[in-house]
Amino acid sequence: MAASIGVAAAVLLGLWLKVEEVRAPQELPRIVPGEPVDLGRVELTPLSLSLVPPGQEGEPARLLMRARLLNLTGESQIAVFGFPPHPPELAAGGAAWPEPEVILDRDGAPLAQLHPRLAERVTLVWQVPPDWRPGPVSLTFHRQIFKLKDNLYGKSSWLLFQPAAHMSVVPEGAP
Repeated sequence: MAASIGVAAAVLLGLWLKVEEVRAPQELPRIVPGEPVDLGRVELTPLSLSLVPPGQEGEPARLLMRARLLNLTGESQIAVFGFPPHPPELAAGGAAWPEPEVILDRDGAPLAQLHPRLAERVTLVWQVPPDWRPGPVSLTFHRQIFKLKDNLYGKSSWLLFQPAAHMSVVPEGAP
């Protein structure tokens, strides 16, 4: 009897560990430029990453990521990267990076909203910190979870963020 209970407990524990492993993988998928990432509300496809020197004296250099955004929801989105916003998180050389500006490529205006199933080409612009030395850059993309009925009000809502993918690349134009 004790052996049967032990075997059943071991089987149940093994199943539970497998489910946890699938539910929350330990390592993020690695992507390359041109590969789309599902961020919940939108699908982002990074196309290129480049380092642009300062335009005028006293201006910082900029890191530009050209990307394609596609709204996956059925309504126009003003919070493309969720609320609070979780744009791609940039890490390089231990420097603190500010959040990027998101600029529409077609007219150079800041992205205000994204309409359903209408792909837009955008540029994410990071101001380069003064202490950063050009080299490999690491980007982490976060996905916001949609829940059809939340536990509080029973309404659909966008909830928690979780890392969805990781990209490491050397920017074009870096020495």
